[in-house]
Amino acid sequence: MIGESEVKDFFRPANDFLELFAIGDVVGVNTAGEIQARFPGAVAVGGDGSRELLVYDFGEPAPPLLLLEASANDWSEAIFQAGSLTEFLRAFPARGWLWEPETS
Repeated sequence: MIGESEVKDFFRPANDFLELFAIGDVVGVNTAGEIQARFPGAVAVGGDGSRELLVYDFGEPAPPLLLLEASANDWSEAIFQAGSLTEFLRAFPARGWLWEPETS
């Protein structure tokens, strides 16, 4: 059973964990993870507290927020989350992470 102190780290009703990096930590996190080497134009700004990273793709004219597994090989493994941080934060508490690519 999840203890009360752990539950507050999750957004309800989605029951997903969200971590946003402090501005002062963004450069260090991106450097340590060699994000630019594998994902040119990417800037990680958060994640799920485990192996998934929330990244902007600044290689796009309107940089979307994408979910990338920490060991992903390239952009083909990215999953769209939202068109902006505001859109993402509005949707996240109810829907949580999108784990599958959208199908057309």
